[in-house]
Amino acid sequence: MSGLPIALVVAAGLLARGQVALDAVRPQAISAHVRFLADDLLEGRDTGSRGEAIAQRYVAAQMQAIGLLPSLQPVHLVRVRAKGALGDLKPVVVLGDGDGGAKQIEGPVVFAGFGLPEDVAGADLHGAIAAVLSGAPASLSPIERALASYNEDKLARLRAKGAIAEVVLTTPEVDRIRPWPALERNFANGQVSNADALPPLPVVYVDLETSQRLQRDRPARLKLQLTQAAEKLESANVIGALPGRSSEALVYTAHLDHHGICAPGQPDPICNGAIDDATGIAEMLEIARGFAALPERSRTVLFIATTGEERGLRGAHWFAAHPTIPPSRIVANLNLDVLLPAWPLHELVLRGAELSTLEDHVRAAAAELGLVIGPDPVPEQTFFARTDAIWFARAGIPSATLWQGFTDPSGSKARGEAAFKDFRKNRYHQPGDDWSADYDWNAAAQMARAQLLIGISLLDGAPPQWKPGAPFKRR
Repeated sequence: MSGLPIALVVAAGLLARGQVALDAVRPQAISAHVRFLADDLLEGRDTGSRGEAIAQRYVAAQMQAIGLLPSLQPVHLVRVRAKGALGDLKPVVVLGDGDGGAKQIEGPVVFAGFGLPEDVAGADLHGAIAAVLSGAPASLSPIERALASYNEDKLARLRAKGAIAEVVLTTPEVDRIRPWPALERNFANGQVSNADALPPLPVVYVDLETSQRLQRDRPARLKLQLTQAAEKLESANVIGALPGRSSEALVYTAHLDHHGICAPGQPDPICNGAIDDATGIAEMLEIARGFAALPERSRTVLFIATTGEERGLRGAHWFAAHPTIPPSRIVANLNLDVLLPAWPLHELVLRGAELSTLEDHVRAAAAELGLVIGPDPVPEQTFFARTDAIWFARAGIPSATLWQGFTDPSGSKARGEAAFKDFRKNRYHQPGDDWSADYDWNAAAQMARAQLLIGISLLDGAPPQWKPGAPFKRR
């Protein structure tokens, strides 16, 4: 046995052990959950809204019906609504720091590269407005680049060097991935932060044309006029526990929130978030049903419907900072996000699993189900680092946000690629992200069964470990 590949060892008897659980997954239930959660009644499930609270009670009730022990973990947030002007520059999106009402911030402008440690090390930022490029250098590996792009880390660095505000400069690459209208929609209802982790500095985003103008003209000074108001916001992570014999736990996550009323004044003003991420919640509930069908479980399984993902991964950050069980007892995290059931499942994309021996469990389950492992078709999106899974990874827990590749059972990528591009252009973070009977709910069930079988393989044996060279470590 010791000479066999690890994935084969993990896979031994896996399908036979998991068949009763796989049989419990129902495509029609996934469709029904999404249909309710994406209904206009819930007004887009914005973080801290009544619609999100209704969704939380719905998920808790569904967990209880399955046999889980549901609870709400309070998440204390602060919403800062800000407006302002940066000289005569337009357009701008201004984010506050929650400190006071109206104020004027003026200082010399220091261009600080990407805001990385090496960029700010020798820079005199005391009393300065730091102009920082969005993202990170292309010379870094995809995961290193994604982590280096995290603006909250940049802000902490700039504050430590004495900066008084940050101007985020857009690049052509970032503008392709996150167009300016999308950024404006993201902050239309203000900025939400964890109550114990408020932004250290005001931030001003400028569009691509203005960014290029600033870099060309290099103004010596800038003046920021800022008006802001902060309000407390209460939400919760919904946690369902399925106890096992061991105190160790496997954690599934999916985010319950979306963007709420994102287009006021339009004929359809509500971003309903059917694919992002009601499908993840619905599949997670069916995964829970599968685990509950097993005669016994050696490890506990937690299912967390997080809040505030669309507002900056707030619920996952809160859980990482205030875990309900010690992180050392969490063997792995499987996160479900933006699962688009528009073509039959044939290919899994690892998205984080390749950084740890969690990959062996993914490959073992895929092989049992006749699925293949494929490369990320859109690596420039850095999806893993933009999902709740990243906060589990930062806490030292091997994590993944698995996704379906474009390849369908015929070997063609055309259908999957076309569906993805259509979704990104016409529905992602827009009112068009609605439930539809035309989605392939059998494909959604296929994805749920794959994630379920991976979890069943994690119920026994040694917990996954980070691979050498991974940017995370077990704590």
